[in-house]
Amino acid sequence: MATIEAIDLSKRYGARNALDGLTFAADPGDVIGLLGPNGAGKTTTIRLLTTILEPTGGTFTVAGIPGDRPDRIRQRIGVLPESAGYPARQTGSEYLRYAGRLFGRGRKDARDVADRLLTEVGLGDRAGARISTYSRGMRQRLGIARALINDPAVVFLDEPTLGLDPAGQREILATIGEIRRGATVVLSTHTLTEVEQVCNRVIVLDQGRLRADGSLAEVVGTGSLSDAFLSLTEEAGHD
Repeated sequence: MATIEAIDLSKRYGARNALDGLTFAADPGDVIGLLGPNGAGKTTTIRLLTTILEPTGGTFTVAGIPGDRPDRIRQRIGVLPESAGYPARQTGSEYLRYAGRLFGRGRKDARDVADRLLTEVGLGDRAGARISTYSRGMRQRLGIARALINDPAVVFLDEPTLGLDPAGQREILATIGEIRRGATVVLSTHTLTEVEQVCNRVIVLDQGRLRADGSLAEVVGTGSLSDAFLSLTEEAGHD
C-alpha cells in the first residue's frame, strides 16, 4: 500500500499556480529526493501533504489517511521544516520528552524513546545539555529525532543541510540513511549530490509542474543527475 498518493494535486494563489496537477505515489522505504529551482513548488508540496495548506484541487492520502483528515495525518507523520526553531533553555532530552508527551506517550515511554532517539542521531552524550549550546548541525539532528518521536509512517525533511559546513552535511546525510526503518522519507533539497547519496527515487518539479518521477537510474539515464536536472528545468522554461 502506498504511504503517499497524490492525484492531480494543485494549489493556486489568485492567478498563480504554485502547484499544478501533481500526481505521484510513494511506497514504504522510499527515500525521495524532491528537486526543483526556487519557486518550483517543493515547499508547497510538503505543506500540502503535511496539512499546513489546503489544496485548491485534487486529492491526496498520507499513510492511507485521506487529506480531509488532517488531525489523523499529523499523528502519522514527522516533519523537519526549513529553519526550524528550538527552545534554547531546554535540554535536548527535555525537548524530546515534551514532544513525546504531546503525542500521548506516558512519562517513562517518552523518556525511553527520547533517550533512544538521541543516541541514534548521535546526541546521546549531549542529552542533558541546553539546546542553546548545540551547533547548527546538532540542532538539525535534534530536529530529525523530533520528527521520529511518534514512529511516523512518512518523514518530511525540508532543506535539512541548509547552512551547514561539509562535515555537518555528512552528519545529517548519515543520519537520514540510518532512519529509514521502513518509513517513507521525502527530502527537499537543492543539493543534487545529497540526492545521489541517500535517495532511491527522484521527483523534479518546475513552475509547479511535475517534470520527472522515477528511480535515479530512470531519471538520469546515461548522464548525470545534474545534466538531467538542468535539461528538465530548462525545457520547462520554454513551455
